[in-house]
Amino acid sequence: SPTQAGLENLSREGFPENSTPPYNVDHPGVFHCGDVMYDNALFFSEIAEQQTGILKKLGLTGKSFILSTIHRDNNTDIAERLNAIFSSILRIATDHGETIVLPLHPRTLKMIDRHLDNTLLDGIRSSKNIIMIPPVSFLEMIMLEKHSSMIITDSGGVQKESYFYHKPCIILRPETEWVEIVENGSAVIADADPEKILSAYQHFLENPPASFPPLYGDGRAAWFVCETVLNTWST
Repeated sequence: SPTQAGLENLSREGFPENSTPPYNVDHPGVFHCGDVMYDNALFFSEIAEQQTGILKKLGLTGKSFILSTIHRDNNTDIAERLNAIFSSILRIATDHGETIVLPLHPRTLKMIDRHLDNTLLDGIRSSKNIIMIPPVSFLEMIMLEKHSSMIITDSGGVQKESYFYHKPCIILRPETEWVEIVENGSAVIADADPEKILSAYQHFLENPPASFPPLYGDGRAAWFVCETVLNTWST
């Protein structure tokens, strides 16, 4: 399991961590290995710094900005939710002068034209503080995550990456798979509720997370998995 929460879920399902070999389908071995996604985040972080120029391209070098991604169909395809999310983003950009970078999924781009209130859409498009860009590469996304001040997202992966790179995260969903980052206080579930989104933004502005303990391991999860498989296979 990549996390302690995963271990606890497995235990509740009848697969305790302290099982002993020999292992089989009815008696599996359970190990706390860490998250291979964290391994990747550490590995590609330095490569991204060396090989991408996204910050310079967007004029963001040395500047503070918020990164936001919105792509889930229950947010993009439901007009009420999409309007609520984008009205919150516009308020943060307008009332607080925050620069917000929005790499737009093709579906999101199509749906903002279809669903957003005309006044809201005009405000989003005319705002000097909202930078809407096409989808970015994996390495470019890493750079944006690493150098942002905060992340607002409905992406499962980006939630975790916000933690990897020590960024507060506002989650635009009613729940999260990564309960540990909410319990840690580095993420807040705001759903598509403007009041909750703005409250979470203000909270992180005034009380940025100070602690990011190793919830996802030490960056050597792949090594641990390979070693454990080989050792188990040889016994």
